[in-house]
Amino acid sequence: MTEVETHAKYAARGSFADLSTKSLRHWRWPLQDVLGDLRIRSGIKFGLAALLALYVAEVLRLEHPNWSILTVLSMMSVPYVGSISTLAITQTLGAIAGALVGIWLVGDYASTPAIFLPLFFFVLAFAAYKFGRAPASQVSLGYYLVGFTTIAVTTYGLADPAQVWQTGVNRVLEILDGVMSSLLVTTLLWPRYAQEEFVEAGRAALNTISKLFSVHMNAYLGRQKAPAEVEQIHRAFGERLTVLRNLLKVASRESTVFQARLSNHSAFLASVTHLFHLVLDLSRCELKTSILRRIEPELEAVAAAISDEFDILAGPHRPDEKLGSSRLDETFAVFEGKVSELWERGAFSSTQLHRKFAFCQGSAVLRSLRDELNNIRRLAQGLPPVGQPAPEPKPTSGSLPTIDWFWVKIGVKGALAAVISILLLMWINPPGAPVIPLVAWLLTILRRPFLRAGGTGDLRTFQNSVLTALGLAVCVVLLILVTPLLADYPAMNLALFLMMFVVGFMTARSAGINFWTQIGMLIIYTLVGLNPQQPVPTETIIDTFVGFITGMTIATIIGRLIWPVLPQMVMRDNLLAVFGHIAALLSGGPRREKIQNQLAILPVEALHASRQIRIAGCTTHEKARLGALVRALQTLVTRTTVLVSGRHTLPEITQAVLRPQFERLEVEFKQMLGAFAECLRQGDCRRELPSLNGALSEMEGALGTIRKSEILKGRHLDASVRVLELVDHYHATAEALEECRRLIGTLKIHRYWGHCGL
Repeated sequence: MTEVETHAKYAARGSFADLSTKSLRHWRWPLQDVLGDLRIRSGIKFGLAALLALYVAEVLRLEHPNWSILTVLSMMSVPYVGSISTLAITQTLGAIAGALVGIWLVGDYASTPAIFLPLFFFVLAFAAYKFGRAPASQVSLGYYLVGFTTIAVTTYGLADPAQVWQTGVNRVLEILDGVMSSLLVTTLLWPRYAQEEFVEAGRAALNTISKLFSVHMNAYLGRQKAPAEVEQIHRAFGERLTVLRNLLKVASRESTVFQARLSNHSAFLASVTHLFHLVLDLSRCELKTSILRRIEPELEAVAAAISDEFDILAGPHRPDEKLGSSRLDETFAVFEGKVSELWERGAFSSTQLHRKFAFCQGSAVLRSLRDELNNIRRLAQGLPPVGQPAPEPKPTSGSLPTIDWFWVKIGVKGALAAVISILLLMWINPPGAPVIPLVAWLLTILRRPFLRAGGTGDLRTFQNSVLTALGLAVCVVLLILVTPLLADYPAMNLALFLMMFVVGFMTARSAGINFWTQIGMLIIYTLVGLNPQQPVPTETIIDTFVGFITGMTIATIIGRLIWPVLPQMVMRDNLLAVFGHIAALLSGGPRREKIQNQLAILPVEALHASRQIRIAGCTTHEKARLGALVRALQTLVTRTTVLVSGRHTLPEITQAVLRPQFERLEVEFKQMLGAFAECLRQGDCRRELPSLNGALSEMEGALGTIRKSEILKGRHLDASVRVLELVDHYHATAEALEECRRLIGTLKIHRYWGHCGL
């Protein structure tokens, strides 16, 4: 066969292969679109995990299969695949430890409440605190199962202390049945990887920033004004940031690789946030036509290199593929060389000072963009791809862990609700006794996640409880009517699958489990506990749901009256933390990287909480002002970070003149932040806030002194640029603080900041 014939043969094969590939690409399986929906997949996984757990419970003749189903509901709410061995060991140890604690408490102290109740309180408070405190880890689910199993064993053990060991073994087997069923389905059926989703969400965020950069760079180069779509881009980036923040919170609980590199992921989130606000800072820069004409080719080359870098970082690539080479440093060196050449020729000597400032503003922003993009490139290469060995973790600060007082309060509240429930069981033995402690504990400790899932925490919790009680009354009537129809194994399995499918469908894209979803999960647990495959007396159904309502009532009263979790208070605490962290940055304290990571997350959560405030005093306009304040704070964070990074670059020859002015400004910055914090603590913004005008005027005077004395004359361009850029950094930070001052002065927080909206 000739060479020409050989090429023709392979070309024909290639054409046939291409045609076959195209044909297969156009052919779609009828259910492909349906099963491609994340919510449908999640619903199917929930249903199959529940059916598997129920089947195993029936085969092993376990006493209460509803504990297996409730465990499935709890475990499936964390959807990402991690290290199955670590999860299995952690959760097994948690379940066994909880059972042993329950057996010990009931076996030794059930007849002495003065000892039993304090110990029970301490165990549950400690378990809830360790479950919820930051930083999250896989171990936290083990602590959750300690509390979960302790309540399970104690509730049933009090009724028959002589059988407490058998009760403990049964509860452990039921809970482990649910754990293993959940892990098996999560790992084998449509597995979701936190690392993969984080990378995709990061690329989406970078794509959004790239669009914003194109808009502002065109305006900076004088091609067009920034269009109205900038606001839409801003909102889109806020959504991307929320996704990244939720992944950071949720995925660290279950993925071993993700949690082990949590510092890398946190730094990536902080860097992306910083990059976005650096691009926004281009809008405050102006470039005069006379200067632009001389450096336009080099400036356009820098803009093109930045856009190319965005495309490389945000573009798809294989896990084992290295990122494309960058032209950033090369093009920026050419740009700086051109500027230096013009400076030496005296092109800037006749330029007015405010025009020099404008030029330095733009070049400083572009330089910061270059540095941040290089940092993101390093961080992106430090995020381990799926299936690949993880790189070395970033070093930690080595500081001692701090106490998370929020979760201390939640732990105390949950334990108090459970103790009150146990007292009721020991005192009056109310209807539906086995349900009460569990419902009271769970509904109390999950208030903060309610907010992340779009709920309102303890706000309007009494109204919600009344509505839930009415809904449960309807459920009782319906259950009494349909119980005869469910007295069949296939019918019961179908009903269970459909109910679990609904829960999985509703929670697939949620950052947590809100109040109504939690109620639905507990209803499923209660229904399976009735075992409707056999005829269930009407009295049993009524008693069970009365116990459910009793536990919910206890959780409602405890949650709302003792340290309530309200959206406005969560927002206040987050904003106070932001003010404190910014002041710490200015003071040059330790753990700077950790502070910057927190400053990337806290404003996002504060903004989310502000949207959940549903009180008459917080109008739509007020929520818009709160959103504007959070955005202004994000800008302040970026400008403060840039300032702190560059304040050491002040030339030695200007130290005596400018350093005292800079130090005075920093003192006034911190005083202003303290005044902001005091407004929020007092819940009243109707007061006079300090201004920075005097300190800024003195800094301008000091800069004028340097210009008149010509102490920088004859020196290299770099010295003059560093002075002008550093002065501009202080100006930019002061402008951001003044904008925050203006926005805080417009807030009406005295109308809704307190414990209102029962």
